[in-house]
Amino acid sequence: MSLRKDFIERAVEQFAAAIASILKARKEKRYGDARNHIRETALTVLGMEYGALTLADAESTSRLLGTASRTRMLAKLVREDGELMREQGDPLTADSRFLLSLELYLEAISLGLNPDTEDATAIAELRALTDTTTLSERHQRMLSQA
Repeated sequence: MSLRKDFIERAVEQFAAAIASILKARKEKRYGDARNHIRETALTVLGMEYGALTLADAESTSRLLGTASRTRMLAKLVREDGELMREQGDPLTADSRFLLSLELYLEAISLGLNPDTEDATAIAELRALTDTTTLSERHQRMLSQA
């Protein structure tokens, strides 16, 4: 097995374990732990601080991440952060996270992601959670094609 393939497989496994930890912490209402898992996962799997990854627009961030799979991973983390914010009674931050997550999924598709069933479900749910009229024209076009 090549080093690159081995590295990618380890990153995917690490990401899956991190998402499971985030979901478990949210279910147990350990919101601080869930937030820490989000930050740690961004740093260890994506190689950047979560705050830095959520400051820029989705298109710039996806270019920075460079691949569809890394952009998809961030979309999932941002969605979990939105769920966390909603559960903690911060609907405005939750809404902005859901919108960013949707945009990141769209960017991942533009980078070549072939959405699986889980992705398609997430996109449909995010579509229902957000006011898609606030998306840029570019993202609205991308959404109509997704």
